[in-house]
Amino acid sequence: MEGEKQGSPRELTNFTAKKKMKSKRYFDEAGHEGKVEEYTVDVDTFLKEQRKERKKKIKELKTARQEETKSRKNRHILKKKNKQETDVRKKVDPYPGDAPISKKKLQKYGRGEKLDTRGMKTKYHQDTFSRKEQRVKEAVRQAARSEFLLSEEQGYLEADEGEETSQITQHDMSSAVDITSAQKYFELELNQFGPYRMNYTRNGRFLLIAGRKGHVAAMDWQTKKLMCEMNVMETAQDVKWLHIETMFAVAQKQWTYIYDNQGIELHCLKALDCVLRMEFLPYHFLLASANAKGYLSYLDVSIGQKVAGFQTHLGRLDVMCQNPHNAIIHLGHAGGTVSLWSPNVKEPLVKMLCHGGGVRSVAVNNKGMYMATSGVDRYLKIWDMRMFKPLQNYRISAGAGHLAFSQKDVLAAGIGNVVEVYQDCCRHTMTKPYLSHRLRSPVANLQFCPYEDVLGVGHGNGFSSLLVPGAGEANYDALETNPYQTKQQRRQAEVKMLLEKIQPDMISLDTGALGKIDTKTLQEKIEERNKLLFLKPQKIDFEPKYKMKGKSKGKKHIQRKKGVMEQEKKETIREIVQLRQEDKREKLKNDKRYFGPKSVLDRFKKKSEAT
Repeated sequence: MEGEKQGSPRELTNFTAKKKMKSKRYFDEAGHEGKVEEYTVDVDTFLKEQRKERKKKIKELKTARQEETKSRKNRHILKKKNKQETDVRKKVDPYPGDAPISKKKLQKYGRGEKLDTRGMKTKYHQDTFSRKEQRVKEAVRQAARSEFLLSEEQGYLEADEGEETSQITQHDMSSAVDITSAQKYFELELNQFGPYRMNYTRNGRFLLIAGRKGHVAAMDWQTKKLMCEMNVMETAQDVKWLHIETMFAVAQKQWTYIYDNQGIELHCLKALDCVLRMEFLPYHFLLASANAKGYLSYLDVSIGQKVAGFQTHLGRLDVMCQNPHNAIIHLGHAGGTVSLWSPNVKEPLVKMLCHGGGVRSVAVNNKGMYMATSGVDRYLKIWDMRMFKPLQNYRISAGAGHLAFSQKDVLAAGIGNVVEVYQDCCRHTMTKPYLSHRLRSPVANLQFCPYEDVLGVGHGNGFSSLLVPGAGEANYDALETNPYQTKQQRRQAEVKMLLEKIQPDMISLDTGALGKIDTKTLQEKIEERNKLLFLKPQKIDFEPKYKMKGKSKGKKHIQRKKGVMEQEKKETIREIVQLRQEDKREKLKNDKRYFGPKSVLDRFKKKSEAT
């Protein structure tokens, strides 16, 4: 017994525990009150349960400590950030204000001399002109600052000492430049169907050529991938791309046809007959054409209807160009005059006497500020379109038959079989050409490729692509014209152009009219008011009844007559006003954009109308 008492408790495998039963209730069975229940418990299971409980408690403590440390770290980081922000606020900028702009850049984007407001009579005009001057200053600063965003730089050509740039040939340039630029100089020998007319797309990616004897071809001139090639089996006078590169127009012998980029005929425009020259206005979707009978016509490509057409009475129209700035058409005539046309007016807006003989070619730069003309008298003249006065007058040996401006105001002139390029000939007088190139046959057409330093020349033996450094715009706007656009981007651009289409009524010499609000003048308001207030009353055969007590005297008689006449006049004015209001309501209801008051049942009306 003593040995058993001295043994350790760990050696025991089980032990007895006593559990007192609950006291007896009146609803319990009898015989259980005050009894003690005895049961056995295993020691190992009991210790395991205790260990598990301890482990759980330890884990909970660890997680709580980790959360506390994380919260402390986050608080510390937030304190550091707040300190840094306060330090930054306390710090003083060593270079306060905007970055300085060089005077050369400001002069580059300048808009002339300042207006002197001291001579103005009223303070109102002084204030308005001073505000205008401040806006111009701000615009010049923003334009100069935006140059930092232009990543590409304009190209140029420099000659060695004792040499001139006009002596450098195309082969020399192609061997000196990189491979991609050298591939842009090429020639297409097409001796059978010339001379050739040509046209580039607005993004400068695709090329369209047409020979006089009916050969028409469209291609991606950079990758030399041919899109379509055909022969229309009659004379082709001119070709033009439309708003996208999937459609183009060909002025054939009798009528004008529209084809797609696979060469399939889409439309035959019989309204445009005997056309010699065409111009496409991209923002108005208008195809302007001039024919051999002296007739100028405008056709809306989006709806396929003729918008306007005028007889110029100035003979054969084979000299034509457009002003890209305001969409005005310039026509050259045999009498030495150049006329400016708009689809809103039946007569020329401006008629200028430019040469003593017939006009051979006309070209206008992208900004619409300068116009170049060449005539039979062998003169090349530069005109300022803001004042309609000549700026430069050049005497050329053989006379220029074709002229073309680039995006950087570089002028190309086709003189027989020689192509001469002049740089900055509008502002400064030039004595020598910038570049010169001789061809095998006479020049038939000239055009600079947009956003590329390339000049396309159509001649009797085919087509030539020449390198002209500094001719194209180095940075392009992808939202306006994207040379690398995909099919999806092209579709989106077409929809956007249709939504932003400008009506032909807005074509005018004053481009600022687009930004103005069309409000009624004071004279127009007075005239409209007078129409209602000073209406001639209708003749009323009214004789008032005879009344007693002096109420039918002469004065009273006339007053009663006048009262009736004024009442009739008021009623007529009310009727006119009601008619006008009803007309306005009908117009608004017919307009699809009207979102006026509607009933609940209108939804069913629309469905029934649609079905």
